[in-house]
Amino acid sequence: MPNNKRKRVSKIKDKEKAHPYSRKARQINRAMHKETNIAKAKSDRINAAMGRGQKIIWFRDNMDQNEDDEEEGADTKLKKKVWTMVELRQLVDVYLARNDEDVEAILAKKEEGKNLLQKESLFLQLVDLEVKEAKLAGVEVPDLTNGAVVKALRAWDGDLNSITTIKLTTCKPASIIPAEEEAKNSRRGEGAKADKVPQLLMEQQAIEMTTGMAIN
Repeated sequence: MPNNKRKRVSKIKDKEKAHPYSRKARQINRAMHKETNIAKAKSDRINAAMGRGQKIIWFRDNMDQNEDDEEEGADTKLKKKVWTMVELRQLVDVYLARNDEDVEAILAKKEEGKNLLQKESLFLQLVDLEVKEAKLAGVEVPDLTNGAVVKALRAWDGDLNSITTIKLTTCKPASIIPAEEEAKNSRRGEGAKADKVPQLLMEQQAIEMTTGMAIN
C-alpha cells in the first residue's frame, strides 16, 4: 500500500529522480502545496500583527496630542490616566487623518494630469477603504477609556509578542456621530408621525358622528 503521508519536501528521498506522473511526484506536489499554505498563513499572521502593531504604536505615540492644551506642560499631559469615549472618538478622527498630506499630494499630482504610480493608486484606495470601514463599523483601537490599558500602552516597548496585553475596542470617529444622531432623530420623528395618524382618524370620526358634519 503506497505511503500517502504528507511529508516535508526536504524529507522525501530521491525526489530529483521522480517521474512527472509518478506517485512520488504527486507526493512532492502535495508536500509543496502544504508548505506553501503554511508559509502563506504564517505570512498573513505576521502582516496582520505588524499592521495591528503599527496602529497601536501610533496611538501610543500620539494619544497625548491635544491642541487645546498646548499651553500646558508636557509633563502635565503625560499624567493623564484615562480618556472619555468622546475623547477617544476624537483621537480616532486624528488617526484617520494621518495620511491626509500624502493623499493631497497624490491628488494634486493627478489634477496636474500626471499619471499616478500603481502604488499611489493603491494607497488612495486603501486610505478610502479604511475611512469607509471606520465610519461604517468602527475601527479597533486601544481602549484608552480603561486605565489599565493606558498604563500598559505607555509601558509597551513595541514587541509584537506582547501585543495581546493591549486590550482593543471598536470605536467610530467622532465626526460621524452627529450625522448618526440626526438620522436616528429623523427616524424617530417619522415614527411619531405615523403613530399619530390612526389617532387623528379616530378623533375625526368621533367629531363627524357627534356633529353630523363631514370633515374634509
